[in-house]
Amino acid sequence: MLLDTAVIDELRETLGDDVWRSFADRMLAEVADTARTLDTLLSQGDLDTLARTAHRTSGSAAGTGAKGLHALLKEIENTARSGDATRLPALLATIPLRAEETRAAMSAHSGP
Repeated sequence: MLLDTAVIDELRETLGDDVWRSFADRMLAEVADTARTLDTLLSQGDLDTLARTAHRTSGSAAGTGAKGLHALLKEIENTARSGDATRLPALLATIPLRAEETRAAMSAHSGP
């Protein structure tokens, strides 16, 4: 499941569509920045910082209803904490696709 529509609907009702869309856009930009940072951290072998960075961004994803991105970032965080660097390149490579799927799903859910 890509979205937690209950979270999205509650945010839209509480904050209004424009504010929610602004939050969602910022979260997706943060995810893109984080993906680049995670790649760099992996190339440096800094799994501790990689895990902390993924954790921080997973919170942003969860807070805006991006359940699929949240789950992916938590998996990256947990994999890094376990020290299993061999799985991380494949996980990191999925971030842009998951972000684009999330953007499309959010757009479809909230309308034009």
